[in-house]
Amino acid sequence: MKWSSKVKTNKKGEYTYIGLAPGQYKVTLLGPDGKSMYFVGKQVGIGDPTEVNFDMAQEMQEAKKEQATNPEYAKAVAEQKQSASLKQLFDEGRGLYAQKQYTDAAAKFEQAVPLAKDKNIPIVLSQLADTWAKAASIETNPDTKKADEAKSMDYYDKVLAIAPDDATLHNNLGNLYAEMGKSTEAAAEFKKAADLDPAHASGYYYNLGAIMVNKGQMDEAATALKKATDLDPTNANAWYWYGMALMGKATVKPDGSMNPAPGTVEAFQTYLKIAPTGPWAPQAQASIDSLQGKESLEFKKNKK
Repeated sequence: MKWSSKVKTNKKGEYTYIGLAPGQYKVTLLGPDGKSMYFVGKQVGIGDPTEVNFDMAQEMQEAKKEQATNPEYAKAVAEQKQSASLKQLFDEGRGLYAQKQYTDAAAKFEQAVPLAKDKNIPIVLSQLADTWAKAASIETNPDTKKADEAKSMDYYDKVLAIAPDDATLHNNLGNLYAEMGKSTEAAAEFKKAADLDPAHASGYYYNLGAIMVNKGQMDEAATALKKATDLDPTNANAWYWYGMALMGKATVKPDGSMNPAPGTVEAFQTYLKIAPTGPWAPQAQASIDSLQGKESLEFKKNKK
């Protein structure tokens, strides 16, 4: 007959179960965590009590020794320690990164690389790529700057080999190329990011447009920034730079007045509507006044 029952010990460790039918029983000792620590078979007869004693401290010690010699347990303990060390190094690196101590932060992340496994590998590699890019962006020594950029590129190559469809990585790589003055490569990365992540494509096309503006390629800039505004009509910055890209296509009439490209004034007006106190609001209004041939007027507050 399959049957089982449980009984707890008292504070002295004593336990009693009354009314067992004669037969063969398996008595199991469970530790505080509910796991089996020890068991023994006992025959219960008629009339006389059957005594089964356990030494809790001894059995717990034996259980620990058995765990220590178990390869799976040892592996689990080692992995737990490795994970703790990885987290500590990563947190220290993030702290240095927040303080803009990028070179020191990168050193911490590089120590973390051998400890990273599975999904943590691309996380550490992408952090290293970004950190070296940040270090290069503030470096004043040309040789050191070039070396930092090379390290960043190397880590982007490694992480993209693991996660080639990560749009954020392609966007960040595009920013690095832009910082290095490689506009063509930057544009390719921003386009790839937009294709991989349509939901955030407006931001990627904005980045592409900004690169084209800086390069002086206003037609390409206008095309990219128009896509950014089409995808996200609330992208105020994209509207401003779209207007600036179109400004380069303005012509001068015989009477000397400006003849703006279609959509130029509307782009600046949309920017002011979305961000009336934005960082480029004065420039946007000045551009509108210039294109419409208006003189700048000084606003004077009426006295009460």
